[in-house]
Amino acid sequence: MMRFRYLLPALLLSLAARAQSAAPLPAPASPGAWGGGIGIGNGLEIHADYLKGHLLLVGRSRYKWWGPQEGPGSSNLLQNFNTRSRQTEVAALAGYGLPVGRGLAYAAAGVGYVAGRELGAYRYTIRSNNFFSNDTHYYAYRSYQAIGVPLEVGLLTPGTKRGLGIGLAFQTNLNPEKSVYCLLLTFWGGQLGASPSGHGN
Repeated sequence: MMRFRYLLPALLLSLAARAQSAAPLPAPASPGAWGGGIGIGNGLEIHADYLKGHLLLVGRSRYKWWGPQEGPGSSNLLQNFNTRSRQTEVAALAGYGLPVGRGLAYAAAGVGYVAGRELGAYRYTIRSNNFFSNDTHYYAYRSYQAIGVPLEVGLLTPGTKRGLGIGLAFQTNLNPEKSVYCLLLTFWGGQLGASPSGHGN
C-alpha cells in the first residue's frame, strides 16, 4: 500500500511535465525597424526613425526660411540672405504608425527646440554698381529661441529594391515665438525605407 501512496503524485508530475514540453514555445519578439532620410519642400529636414509594432519614434532637424511680407526683397537667397526670416528646429517625437496597404501612415508629437530670426520693418537698400550682382536690402529683425510642440503626419510608400522609400509629410512646430508649417517630400532609407509596413509588427 505504501508503494501506491507515491505512485499517484509521481504520475501527476509526469503528466504535467509532458504537457509543458508539448506546449509550443513563445514566438521570439519581432525586432523593430529603423530608418532615416531627408525631406525637401518649403523647408529642409533630416530625420531618423524607429518603428516597433505601432510605436514610432522620430528625431528630426529642420531648417525653414521665408521672405518679407512687405517691402523689397530678392529671389537670390545667397546674395541677399539678410532678406529672409529663418528658423532651425531640433525635435524628438513619438507617435503611431498604421499600415495602409504596403505603405505606412503615421502621426507623431513631441518636444522641440527652435531658434530663429524674424524680419521686421524695411530699413534701406544699398544699390549695386556691379552688373552681375543685385541690390542688398536691409530689414530690422529680432532673434528668438523657444521650446515648442512639434507635430507631424505623413504617409510612406513601399520602398524600392535598393531600400529607398518616398513619402509626404506635413510638419509644424507650435511655440510662443513663431509657429511654422512645412509640406515636404520625404525620402527614407534603412529598414523602414525598404518595407515600411513589413517590420516591427
